[in-house]
Amino acid sequence: MKKEIKAPRPSRKLQQLQFAAHSASRLAVIVHLSNGTRLNGVVLASDNYMILLGRDERDASPTLIYKRAITVVTPSHAPELATDVLDAEASPDFVRLYIPRTRKRR
Repeated sequence: MKKEIKAPRPSRKLQQLQFAAHSASRLAVIVHLSNGTRLNGVVLASDNYMILLGRDERDASPTLIYKRAITVVTPSHAPELATDVLDAEASPDFVRLYIPRTRKRR
């Protein structure tokens, strides 16, 4: 019987490298969670499932965050994205999508 060997997922390795870089640099980051919460701090450590986020390097009680709850991690010194929303009708590349209504189920 042959043993099945699974290839490592490249996205997981990339994620591990990113958190390792944040942890090594000790620069402040902003962690955006899936419920809309933003947490500021320094990545102290990370593993396959969670990260430790502290206020500074010597934080006595860091916050434990599950990776599945994280949507985006950005450096805190990065410029904020422009919040200007372009008018959809004014945009020349905008094409409205037609989504047909489905029949109501009884």
